[in-house]
Amino acid sequence: MGTKTAKGAVVAASSAAAIGLAAPTSSAANEDSWYGGCRGYWYTTAGHGYCYNAKSPSASPGLFMITYDCNYEVDEQRFKTVKDGFMGKFDSYECTFKINRTTVRS
Repeated sequence: MGTKTAKGAVVAASSAAAIGLAAPTSSAANEDSWYGGCRGYWYTTAGHGYCYNAKSPSASPGLFMITYDCNYEVDEQRFKTVKDGFMGKFDSYECTFKINRTTVRS
């Protein structure tokens, strides 16, 4: 009976180690400051734009440009319009390998 318990412990430890090696590390970050009430957020491979009381500082009301800076691939740039006072996620994008940064401007 002791041998089965020891084998089970070895299998459990090996499984935990394998999961630890295979699981990618996750990171999360955001722009330091808000731009017109909005800013970019990014994780390991995905990014999104988020607003808290949006008010576009540009001549075009509510128009924001969001740029996804991807590693090893062409960056994605989109234009989105949100209403003044909008709160929530307004766009998202997934990079294949890694995302370096997401920025929001108007």
